[in-house]
Amino acid sequence: MKSHSRRGLRFGSLFLAMVLVLAACDSGESTDTTTAGTGGEASGEPVELLVWASRDWYAPPDNYDAFNERHEGEIHVTLDVQANDDILQQLQRMQDADQPMPDLVQDDTFLIEAYNAAGLVMPFDEQMATWEEEDPEEFANILPIAWEENVLDGQTLGSSLTANFDILYYNVPWFEEAGFDPSTIDSLDGVLEALRAAQAARPDGIPLTVQALPTTGVTLLKTFFSAAGAPFEGATPDLQSPGGIYTLEWFLTAAEEGLMPADAISWDEDQARGVFLAQDAAMILDGFTVAGDLSEEPGFDYETVWNVIPVPASQTGAQQDGNQISNARTWFLTSGTEHPYEAGLAMRYVNETLVDQAANGSVPMRNSRHLEDPRLDEIWPFFTDQLREAYAGSASVPAALNGGDVEAILEQLFGEIVVGTDKTAQELADEYQPQLDEL
Repeated sequence: MKSHSRRGLRFGSLFLAMVLVLAACDSGESTDTTTAGTGGEASGEPVELLVWASRDWYAPPDNYDAFNERHEGEIHVTLDVQANDDILQQLQRMQDADQPMPDLVQDDTFLIEAYNAAGLVMPFDEQMATWEEEDPEEFANILPIAWEENVLDGQTLGSSLTANFDILYYNVPWFEEAGFDPSTIDSLDGVLEALRAAQAARPDGIPLTVQALPTTGVTLLKTFFSAAGAPFEGATPDLQSPGGIYTLEWFLTAAEEGLMPADAISWDEDQARGVFLAQDAAMILDGFTVAGDLSEEPGFDYETVWNVIPVPASQTGAQQDGNQISNARTWFLTSGTEHPYEAGLAMRYVNETLVDQAANGSVPMRNSRHLEDPRLDEIWPFFTDQLREAYAGSASVPAALNGGDVEAILEQLFGEIVVGTDKTAQELADEYQPQLDEL
C-alpha cells in the first residue's frame, strides 16, 4: 500500500513538472540563462559574477557600473582587485576546498599554462566564436596575438587584451650635446654607436644604466636576444645561435668600453631607474608604464628632458633579424564559472574600456581601433606612430613553466658580463647553454 502511494506521488510530481515546463514554453520564456545570456536566473535574480583583476588600472575604471546598469536585473558584476601576485595559489586553495571561484580572472600570460595544468581554466573557444558572431566588427579589431599566445593544445584559453612593452628611454639634452639623434637609430649596432657618442660627450656619465642584481630579472638581456633574432624554446634562448652570439658580443663590448657600469651588479630596478632620473645616465631600457612615472617628476618633462624609441629588431639595420616583445596579462574564464556566456560579456566590457584604462595608468591595448583613438595623444603623448607600429607588431615574451629557473641562470651570465670577464661570447654560450638545456 505504501509502495503504491509513493508511485502515485512520483507520478503527480512528474505531471506537475511537465505542466510547468509547458507553461514556460507557451509564455516564450527560457530557463537556460547560460546560453540566453541576457536573462536572470530561474529565481528571477540577476546572474551574479565575480571578476578578479591583477591591478586596478587593468580593470574598467567604473568598476563595471555602466555594465551593471546596461544589464540591470539580468547580470551583476562585482570587481575585486587581487594585487598580491598570488591569484594562482588562491584559486588552487579554493579548488581544493571546493569553494566557489571567481568567474573571470586576469593574470600574467606566462602563467596560463600553469592555470591550465591545475584545471583552473575553461576553454574560451565557444565564447570566442559567440563574440565574433554577435559583434564581428569589434572582434576583428582585436590583434591576433591576443588570442594566439593563449592557445594551448589546440584550445584558446583566454585573451590578453593589453601588454606592457619595453622601450629605450634617452636623455634629450645629453644627446643634443653629443650631436646624435637617437630617433635615427635603426639597429642594435646603432644603439651601441649612440652610447659611444653619449660617452664622448660626458666621459664621467653612465651611457646605459642597467640592473644586474641577482633575483631582479634580466629583461634587457632577453629583449636584446629577441631583437637580435636568437631563437627561444619556451623561455630558453639559444645562446649558441647567431642571434645569441651577437647579443653576448654586444654586451661584452658595452662592458669592456665602460658603456654600462660594473657597479650595476648590485643595482635593482629602483637604483638603475634612479640614475636615469638623476640625469646621470644617457639611456635605459624600461617598461612603457615608466613613462607615466617620469612625467610626474618635477622638471623631468617629455621631449625636453626625455624621449623614447623602440628597441630596433635588427642587428645592423640591413634587415629585420628578430622582434620586439611585449609582456601581456590574460583574461580567462575559470573552470568554476557556471555562467560562461555572461562572464564572456564581462570580458567584452574590459575590451570596451581599454582607453579609459589607459587614462587610469594601464598599458597599450591589443586592439587596432583603440590604438588609433585620438585620446591616446593626450594620455600618452610619447606614443608616436613609430612606437605604435613596433608595439602592434611585437611578439610574445618567451615564457614557460621553467621560466624562473631560466632567469636564474641568465642572471649569472649577465652578472659575469657586467662585472667584466675575459671569456668570449662563444665561450660563455658554450658554458651556459648546457645549464639551460638541463632545465
